Amino acid sequence: MLNSAVNNRCSEAGYTVRFLGVIKVSMGLLRKSVFCAATAFSALLCSSAQAWWEDGHQRVCDLAMAQVQAATRAALVNLLDEPLGKQCSWADAIKGKRPDTKSWHYLNAPPDTRRISAVPRPKGGDIISALIEQTSLMKHGSTHQRREAVLWVGHLVGDLHQPLHLGYASDLGGNTYRLQLPEGLGKQLQEKRDTVSMHAIWDGLILRYENDGSLAPSLETIEAPSLEDPEAAILAWADETLTVLNDPNVHYRHGTRLQALDSHYLTSNRPAVDQQIYRAAKRLAALLDWAFSTKS
Repeated sequence: MLNSAVNNRCSEAGYTVRFLGVIKVSMGLLRKSVFCAATAFSALLCSSAQAWWEDGHQRVCDLAMAQVQAATRAALVNLLDEPLGKQCSWADAIKGKRPDTKSWHYLNAPPDTRRISAVPRPKGGDIISALIEQTSLMKHGSTHQRREAVLWVGHLVGDLHQPLHLGYASDLGGNTYRLQLPEGLGKQLQEKRDTVSMHAIWDGLILRYENDGSLAPSLETIEAPSLEDPEAAILAWADETLTVLNDPNVHYRHGTRLQALDSHYLTSNRPAVDQQIYRAAKRLAALLDWAFSTKS
């Protein structure tokens, strides 16, 4: 994820779902069975989100798939070759082959921006424009367009809820805003670097840090959105992410910045990170239902 400068990484808590002993099942039925089972099991096995790195994107998509309507799930089984969660980082993986899409993952908002509609849209594309376009294609496009649009929407909804993807151009969305990493804390985070970027902290390190979960919000507390106008909803979600970005506790705004990372920062911002991931999952489920379970 960049703003497009952060490398894709995987957290340690991976998982594998294996299906053994399936005999005399048609390939089509096998694919559908694996798809549904992998989605269900992954939602159970990953009881807490791991990161907005690769595993974090999978977490958002798996949680969303666990909430969609039956008609939506059936449509996606027929449309996709693999469970959505396993393809939720596809949009990052193709950056090298399709460099024109790199700017689709973020939008640089100037300091103290409160409404994303006030931010000029760059000619090369941005996360808001891309998400709105791909959401429309997911419902109204050809089969090929819908298949690719699902992967884009699944990924970009996650990116939109990571506050640093709306960060300042001057520091590449927090990628050049670096904090000293004390040796002891670095060992806990399994990081050998002397400094870490604020973008990486929000991408995954907050969630990697041990936490008892006592302050974490529940998925059930996140209200399912109304999608009478998906474009307006996307803009509202971005405004909400800007509110998180501008929170004094985040220490991103100029004049509030930190020199070093400590455990207090990680634990105090964990509830906000959990909430953003749950919001992303709930809203992705709503977009998928809008595209596949409702009439045009």
